[in-house]
Amino acid sequence: MSDSTVFSTAEVASHSTRDDLWIVIHGKVYNVTEYVRDHPGGVDVLIDLAGKDATEGYDDVGHSEDADEILHSYLVGIAADSNKARKTKAVKLVQQSSPLPTKTQTSSASSTALKAILASVAVAAPAYYASQRELFSQIPIDKLPSLALIGGASSGSPQSPFFKGFAIATCLSAIAFAVVGKELAKFTHVEEGFGRYPPYRKARPRVAPANPHLARGFLDAKEYKPLKVAKITKISPNVFKYTFALPDPRDVIGLPIGQHVAIKATINGKTVTRSYTPTSNNIDTGVLELVIKIYPDGALTGNYFANLKVGDEVLFRGPKGAMKYTTGHCKNIGMIAGGTGITPMYALIRSICEDPRDTTSISLVYANRTEDDILLRSELETFARRYPKNFKVWFMLDTPPPGWTGGSGFVTRDVMKERLPTVGPDTRIMLCGPPGMIGAAKKGLVDLGFKEPGAVGKMADEIFCF
Repeated sequence: MSDSTVFSTAEVASHSTRDDLWIVIHGKVYNVTEYVRDHPGGVDVLIDLAGKDATEGYDDVGHSEDADEILHSYLVGIAADSNKARKTKAVKLVQQSSPLPTKTQTSSASSTALKAILASVAVAAPAYYASQRELFSQIPIDKLPSLALIGGASSGSPQSPFFKGFAIATCLSAIAFAVVGKELAKFTHVEEGFGRYPPYRKARPRVAPANPHLARGFLDAKEYKPLKVAKITKISPNVFKYTFALPDPRDVIGLPIGQHVAIKATINGKTVTRSYTPTSNNIDTGVLELVIKIYPDGALTGNYFANLKVGDEVLFRGPKGAMKYTTGHCKNIGMIAGGTGITPMYALIRSICEDPRDTTSISLVYANRTEDDILLRSELETFARRYPKNFKVWFMLDTPPPGWTGGSGFVTRDVMKERLPTVGPDTRIMLCGPPGMIGAAKKGLVDLGFKEPGAVGKMADEIFCF
């Protein structure tokens, strides 16, 4: 089918089932039927948008370039209404200016201020003079010869009316000028800095230590960069840990807790990209580690990872994802994981348990088919034993062996009610696993009172899907 083929809205809408699923993004039509199983957000997200325009949801989630590359491989044509532009309503900004004061208004304001000062002087002067009258009465006027001569021969006597009046007027003038000056100072002096507060010894500020998980490192969000395989460790018949060496032993990955990386490879002439969450973090300098379960029919695991050897190069890009965990995100976290969906959960569990300042409580329900399928079991049990206040784990199996002490069957509403924290403003539930299990878990959590997440996951959602 040609990429230039035009499809009407009705034609796109007719492909709206899981086995025949088309969507429209930015005016282009994509047949994503084959990608439903591998979509990181789960099948429900794509089914909700099947046969519709998914542009808004695609843009809101912040897909990276590797997602664009995957999407381009499913292009089948363009939408008939792709040339319709959305009109935005023009908004006119009107700046309201304040008129400058006129000369008359300025003069009036000055006159008002002057009247206020004079009024305060009229009130303050008598009181001030009364308090100082006794002091001035003690001045030895008869012993001031320079002042006695002011009145001349006829008025040189210190007891003359002229001299007394002059002395009184001088004192009153000094008092008046002192009061006026004091009142004017109140209008011009603004207390600030050292003049406002009493002196004290300033405490030395405490600088919080930098969060090592937010440090930038090897990864680049826009460009794929190669790393060589340093070691391959077989954990179980179909599970392997791949250790990649960073360029320098002191380097860090540069991956915030809760985010993941993209890996790109060319298989049979076709570019394939997938997302994985490393089990290592920025505390593990010099390495990047992935725990991978090999599926024989997996696009990347069975046809690429299964054939990797020490020394081979793998292309990485990141960080990616809506989750960026930091201490204080919430007080209680409930987790439901299935199969390889444990890897992003493990990254959070490890970060919280290893941080002595993080008091977040985690309850994990981890479901698998058989006991051999449980990934990172010893690590999880070690965290539960060492940090009982932070972490509790409950293993569930479809086919438990004899003597199994954990849970069995599906993760039902009753299991979630018993094993996970209850609804509250400081509670978050995180999900990662097969689409069927995640869909059932969402419904059960909504029945328990949690708010259903939208088609595009947000970090603040009560139910967050990796």
